[in-house]
Amino acid sequence: MNPKQLACVILLMVIGGMTYTAQIIHNKVATTRAEAQDAEDGATAAQQERETAEIETTVFKTDTEDVRRFLRGWLPAIERVQTQQEAEQAIELSLRERGINLVRSRKTELKISNNNKIIPKSVLTTLTIEEEYAKVLNWLGDIERRMPTARMKVVQITGGSTGRQLKLDVSFETPIFDLAAADAEKAKSKDKDKEKDKAKKS
Repeated sequence: MNPKQLACVILLMVIGGMTYTAQIIHNKVATTRAEAQDAEDGATAAQQERETAEIETTVFKTDTEDVRRFLRGWLPAIERVQTQQEAEQAIELSLRERGINLVRSRKTELKISNNNKIIPKSVLTTLTIEEEYAKVLNWLGDIERRMPTARMKVVQITGGSTGRQLKLDVSFETPIFDLAAADAEKAKSKDKDKEKDKAKKS
């Protein structure tokens, strides 16, 4: 092989090497560009999801404002009675403050519900009192004020031992709310709504 042929072979090898190197670099650049595009698309999608979530949160807050305001108004009453003992103490205090001394009978019973996580317990109170007309009615109103979540089941008023007295047979149920369970249920409901929205979009 003469020098010219050798030079041609070497030149061809150099050109081949450069072409191969250029092809590798081109492939790497294309891969890098594709990855960058994927990352940009992912970031755009994440941004859109965040904006959608913010809009949904704003709409949810607006739609539930009345309910949340209602709940805020009732929270102090709900937190006031969280145990059977607190329910009994509230009734005892009310009787004492209203000057009702003649309590014919009184019974409290703790009821447990396995089906309701938000109101797992309630206190059933049954009372028979006999006192002056005004005291009896004022006491009943005081119970409504102290325990507004209580549900009256029986209210029976008859004449008392004297003309100025009334006999009141009353039975009412005071729910014991589990606020932690209520928060958990609310979070679960939000998660389910998000999953439904994702399923609709996909």
